[in-house]
Amino acid sequence: MNKCWGKRPSEKILKQLYCLELKPMHAIAKELGIAIGSVYNYLHKYGLPTRPQKETFTMRGQKLSKEQCLVISKREKGKVLSSETKSKISEAHKGVYSNKSKYGGHRKERSDGYIKIYLPTHPLATKGGYVMEHILVMEEFVGKIITRDQVVHHVNKIRNDNRISNLLLMTFKEHASFHMKERQNKRRNDLLINQF
Repeated sequence: MNKCWGKRPSEKILKQLYCLELKPMHAIAKELGIAIGSVYNYLHKYGLPTRPQKETFTMRGQKLSKEQCLVISKREKGKVLSSETKSKISEAHKGVYSNKSKYGGHRKERSDGYIKIYLPTHPLATKGGYVMEHILVMEEFVGKIITRDQVVHHVNKIRNDNRISNLLLMTFKEHASFHMKERQNKRRNDLLINQF
């Protein structure tokens, strides 16, 4: 349902916000207090050309047009940042590169708990250039590169605990078998507990 019954944005306002300031439709809708669909409908009603979604959302790595750069430049010029904001920005930039590992690249913790290290030249590196830290620790211990059919298992099940005493090198088949037996034992124990 339309948020704003009866409010009509003028062609001049829409042209200013959408065509000159290059604001996305959702921002215009929020600013004018109407639904996004209404913004879209009024743009078509006034004969204003709409932009493809790709141009609306600037993603990392996507180049902006000269017009978009000028609009952003005008909008950001003259803004004064507080010292707190400047220090936050500085810390954020440092965080990406300052967390170096002994293997050379920077360390990051994944959402699943594993630690990855940026080493794009490693044979087991992902497309993004990262290798799991536990693999590097095991390779350093055994003195050779781990093959793709080998798995490094965390004994205590804590994924970011990459001490060599917590790591165990297994084949893929051994690792799968180990976890299958573990699941079977858990099911048996659950059945025994439920019986009593």
